[in-house]
Amino acid sequence: MSLITDILAARGPTMVRISDVLDYSDDLSLVLSKFGLTPDEKMLMPQDRAGAIAILTNLLWKEQAYDCERMNRGKAEELAERIISENESKDSRYFSNKESPLSNSWNGLTDSTFDSGIIISGGDGQYFCIWFEDED
Repeated sequence: MSLITDILAARGPTMVRISDVLDYSDDLSLVLSKFGLTPDEKMLMPQDRAGAIAILTNLLWKEQAYDCERMNRGKAEELAERIISENESKDSRYFSNKESPLSNSWNGLTDSTFDSGIIISGGDGQYFCIWFEDED
Protein backbone atom coordinates (compact mmCIF):
# COMPACT_ATOMS: atom_id res chain seq x y z
CA MET A 1 0.00 0.00 0.00
CA SER A 2 1.05 3.59 -0.45
CA LEU A 3 1.79 5.90 2.45
CA ILE A 4 -1.40 7.89 1.89
CA THR A 5 -3.51 4.72 1.61
CA ASP A 6 -2.01 3.45 4.89
CA ILE A 7 -2.89 6.69 6.66
CA LEU A 8 -6.44 6.89 5.34
CA ALA A 9 -7.15 3.20 5.98
CA ALA A 10 -6.03 3.51 9.59
CA ARG A 11 -7.57 6.90 10.36
CA GLY A 12 -11.05 6.21 8.97
CA PRO A 13 -13.31 9.16 8.21
CA THR A 14 -11.19 12.25 8.62
CA MET A 15 -9.77 15.10 6.62
CA VAL A 16 -6.05 14.85 5.88
CA ARG A 17 -4.23 17.43 3.78
CA ILE A 18 -0.97 16.25 2.27
CA SER A 19 0.68 18.63 -0.12
CA ASP A 20 3.95 20.02 -1.47
CA VAL A 21 4.39 23.55 -2.73
CA LEU A 22 7.29 25.44 -4.22
CA ASP A 23 7.45 29.06 -3.10
CA TYR A 24 10.49 31.34 -3.10
CA SER A 25 8.86 34.29 -1.31
CA ASP A 26 10.13 33.21 2.15
CA ASP A 27 6.63 34.19 3.36
CA LEU A 28 5.27 31.37 5.53
CA SER A 29 1.84 33.04 5.70
CA LEU A 30 1.61 32.90 1.91
CA VAL A 31 2.67 29.24 1.98
CA LEU A 32 -0.04 28.46 4.56
CA SER A 33 -2.65 29.98 2.23
CA LYS A 34 -1.40 27.75 -0.59
CA PHE A 35 -2.07 24.75 1.69
CA GLY A 36 -5.61 26.02 2.33
CA LEU A 37 -4.77 26.95 5.93
CA THR A 38 -5.25 30.26 7.74
CA PRO A 39 -2.45 32.49 6.38
CA ASP A 40 -0.94 33.56 9.71
CA GLU A 41 2.58 32.30 10.41
CA LYS A 42 2.35 33.64 14.00
CA MET A 43 0.06 30.70 14.74
CA LEU A 44 2.89 28.24 14.07
CA MET A 45 5.52 27.16 16.56
CA PRO A 46 8.98 25.98 15.50
CA GLN A 47 9.80 22.37 16.32
CA ASP A 48 12.96 20.36 16.22
CA ARG A 49 12.98 17.17 14.14
CA ALA A 50 12.23 14.93 17.13
CA GLY A 51 9.32 17.17 18.16
CA ALA A 52 7.88 17.11 14.64
CA ILE A 53 8.05 13.31 14.58
CA ALA A 54 6.45 13.08 18.04
CA ILE A 55 3.58 15.42 17.09
CA LEU A 56 2.99 13.57 13.84
CA THR A 57 3.12 10.21 15.64
CA ASN A 58 0.37 11.34 18.03
CA LEU A 59 -1.77 12.65 15.17
CA LEU A 60 -1.48 9.34 13.32
CA TRP A 61 -1.93 7.24 16.47
CA LYS A 62 -5.01 8.89 18.01
CA GLU A 63 -7.87 11.04 16.79
CA GLN A 64 -7.90 14.57 18.15
CA ALA A 65 -11.55 14.75 19.21
CA TYR A 66 -11.88 11.73 21.50
CA ASP A 67 -8.31 10.48 21.86
CA CYS A 68 -9.35 7.13 20.31
CA GLU A 69 -6.55 4.98 18.96
CA ARG A 70 -6.60 4.91 15.14
CA MET A 71 -3.53 2.77 14.57
CA ASN A 72 -0.92 0.93 16.58
CA ARG A 73 1.52 3.38 18.18
CA GLY A 74 4.52 1.57 16.68
CA LYS A 75 3.03 1.81 13.18
CA ALA A 76 2.24 5.50 13.77
CA GLU A 77 5.83 6.18 14.81
CA GLU A 78 7.17 4.29 11.79
CA LEU A 79 4.91 6.26 9.41
CA ALA A 80 5.78 9.58 11.07
CA GLU A 81 9.51 8.90 10.71
CA ARG A 82 8.99 7.91 7.08
CA ILE A 83 6.91 10.99 6.25
CA ILE A 84 9.48 13.34 7.80
CA SER A 85 12.45 11.53 6.21
CA GLU A 86 10.91 11.57 2.73
CA ASN A 87 10.09 15.29 2.88
CA GLU A 88 13.08 16.91 4.58
CA SER A 89 16.49 18.17 3.58
CA LYS A 90 19.57 18.93 5.67
CA ASP A 91 18.38 22.54 6.09
CA SER A 92 14.77 21.73 6.99
CA ARG A 93 12.80 23.65 9.57
CA TYR A 94 9.67 22.17 11.16
CA PHE A 95 6.51 23.90 12.35
CA SER A 96 3.25 22.95 14.02
CA ASN A 97 0.32 24.75 15.57
CA LYS A 98 0.95 22.81 18.80
CA GLU A 99 3.74 23.40 21.31
CA SER A 100 4.31 19.72 21.99
CA PRO A 101 2.86 16.29 21.17
CA LEU A 102 0.87 16.14 24.41
CA SER A 103 -0.34 19.74 24.37
CA ASN A 104 -4.11 20.11 24.62
CA SER A 105 -3.98 23.59 23.15
CA TRP A 106 -3.36 24.62 19.59
CA ASN A 107 -3.95 27.49 17.20
CA GLY A 108 -6.65 26.42 14.75
CA LEU A 109 -5.74 26.95 11.11
CA THR A 110 -8.99 25.58 9.63
CA ASP A 111 -12.71 25.79 10.35
CA SER A 112 -12.65 22.28 11.87
CA THR A 113 -13.14 21.79 15.61
CA PHE A 114 -9.73 20.13 15.88
CA ASP A 115 -6.81 20.56 13.52
CA SER A 116 -3.10 20.09 13.73
CA GLY A 117 -0.18 19.01 11.62
CA ILE A 118 3.38 19.56 10.52
CA ILE A 119 4.82 21.97 7.96
CA ILE A 120 8.36 21.33 6.73
CA SER A 121 10.36 24.10 5.09
CA GLY A 122 13.22 22.67 3.06
CA GLY A 123 15.10 25.96 2.90
CA ASP A 124 15.11 25.80 -0.91
CA GLY A 125 11.58 27.04 -1.54
CA GLN A 126 10.17 23.54 -1.06
CA TYR A 127 7.44 23.15 1.57
CA PHE A 128 5.57 20.05 2.71
CA CYS A 129 2.35 19.94 4.72
CA ILE A 130 0.49 17.11 6.44
CA TRP A 131 -2.55 18.40 8.32
CA PHE A 132 -5.31 16.51 10.15
CA GLU A 133 -8.80 17.78 10.87
CA ASP A 134 -11.35 16.15 13.20
CA GLU A 135 -14.82 17.03 14.41
CA ASP A 136 -16.48 16.11 17.68
